Amino acid sequence: MNPIKLGIAMIPNHATIQEIVRLQQQLAAVCPLQPILGKDTNLPHMTLLQGRFSDLAKVYQSIHDLRNYWEHKYLQQPEVFSFDWLKCVYKPPGWYFLQPHPYTIGDVGHQFCFHALKDTMILLESECQKDMFGYTPSEALNYQKYGYRYIGQDFYPHFTLGQTGDRLTSIALDTWMQLVPTQQLNISGRFVRLTLYRVGSYGSHRESLIDLKIDI
Repeated sequence: MNPIKLGIAMIPNHATIQEIVRLQQQLAAVCPLQPILGKDTNLPHMTLLQGRFSDLAKVYQSIHDLRNYWEHKYLQQPEVFSFDWLKCVYKPPGWYFLQPHPYTIGDVGHQFCFHALKDTMILLESECQKDMFGYTPSEALNYQKYGYRYIGQDFYPHFTLGQTGDRLTSIALDTWMQLVPTQQLNISGRFVRLTLYRVGSYGSHRESLIDLKIDI
């Protein structure tokens, strides 16, 4: 049996989740995006690493190790788990992301997970022919080797707002975003949980398999 696609992610506080879900709902009148975000399924999240892993025990151990590492190293620096605002960015093909600022802790988490798990990451033969339109050359190499686009220097910390395959509605969304009052994207928050999740369509946070509180 082929290993399922899993992700390791940071989850923000409940109020921030609600604000991101509400923002996507506001956009729906202009440009419907997929997946439809929610508080229980398709949870807004920031992925640290995603892929198929040949050693699940190592994945389970790594997420606990990361939580323990953070709680030891950053006990006196709780501010590193907070972000002050979100920037909406477009990433081909058709993706809209919310990028937190600052996002230092995301880089730290990605490097920790990737270092621990890179030798267990695999790409199925059926996935080798993926359309990589919009990928940079290094992102394409990442995918071909590890099955994930955002690896190493290409790590791209973000919440997924959604994807549209229709360029006309995408243009409409671009125009709408330029007109949005600043306060609508002035979403601050704090990362409070670390999850191992089953990846759904559009890379969504379909189901939590492990859910750890970041107790800092």
